Amino acid sequence: MRLVEPGDESGPVAPSRPCPACGTDARWDALQIREMMFGSREQFDYGRCRNCGSLAISRIPDDLSRFYPPDYYANTAREAVPQESWIRRAAVQALVARQFFCRRRLFAAIARRAGIRPPRQLSEVRDLIVRGHLSSFDDSILDVGSGATPIRLAVLRRLGFQRLLGVDPFVEGDLDFYGVPVRKGHLEDIEGTFQLITFHHSLEHISDPLGTLLATRERLADGGRCLVRTPVADGVMWRTYGTDWVELDAPRHLVVFSRRGLEELARRAGFEVVEMTWESGDWELIASEQYQRDIAMFEPSSWFAEPGSATMDPKTATGYKDAARRMNAQGDAGRAAFWLRRAAAGN
Repeated sequence: MRLVEPGDESGPVAPSRPCPACGTDARWDALQIREMMFGSREQFDYGRCRNCGSLAISRIPDDLSRFYPPDYYANTAREAVPQESWIRRAAVQALVARQFFCRRRLFAAIARRAGIRPPRQLSEVRDLIVRGHLSSFDDSILDVGSGATPIRLAVLRRLGFQRLLGVDPFVEGDLDFYGVPVRKGHLEDIEGTFQLITFHHSLEHISDPLGTLLATRERLADGGRCLVRTPVADGVMWRTYGTDWVELDAPRHLVVFSRRGLEELARRAGFEVVEMTWESGDWELIASEQYQRDIAMFEPSSWFAEPGSATMDPKTATGYKDAARRMNAQGDAGRAAFWLRRAAAGN
């Protein structure tokens, strides 16, 4: 990487705008990042803010939708949500209400005696209920950038939540996923307020994250929470893999925030970070290792296309699970979840 000086147009071109994360006019380090999810290897210019360390694309492609084809992962269901009889649904909802809302104790006790247990998928949304301060099945939840298959919302619906909505500009049109409505559009197109608004790895896909968080603040109910799950550009994954880090995901990731950059962005939008957890997985290490060897994520030789392929021995791949757990425990990984609430007046 090199520092781009004014008037220097050779090589990679840095952004000509202030940093979308921290908002400063700090100079940029220019770099190029390849598209490697689908393996086109097209090069895109980015800049790394010298103030906060966040990365931003220099120029957004004219037709960004072509990088979100129908087989893009957010449009493909990763797992099914079982459809159950009404009595089993009622029993599960009673168990969840008892566990999280201290309600329906009698029905929950009957369900337990009958051998009914909450589904294993509860573990996938437990944090949303607890850290999202959800207090009843009537709490409204909005998932921004949900894709066509918002599995977490579908699980929440199975557990008893009813006021659920996804929104995404890249779905083909309005649709229904296991009873959860998904609207084609942007956050700004959505009316009403919500107890919980989530960005599950979607804020980095948005060209104006400040405007989006300001719109989020307007739509957040009193006492509500906002969850931003996103790559973190100043962690060990960036330091280890640089432009081969899978989470840079050019050109879909328009901004890749550093921890400081995300915290500053939240402050500028009138939020404060109340909690942060790290959540890298083994796949992040496997993919980044492959990118270093010029193997795209879904090419035939990739581990993701053919698990156990000769490009990586199974023992090494298994070791990455332990490595990811260590990174998360040490607070220095590649992905994190930021829980936001409205900042107190005067902050």
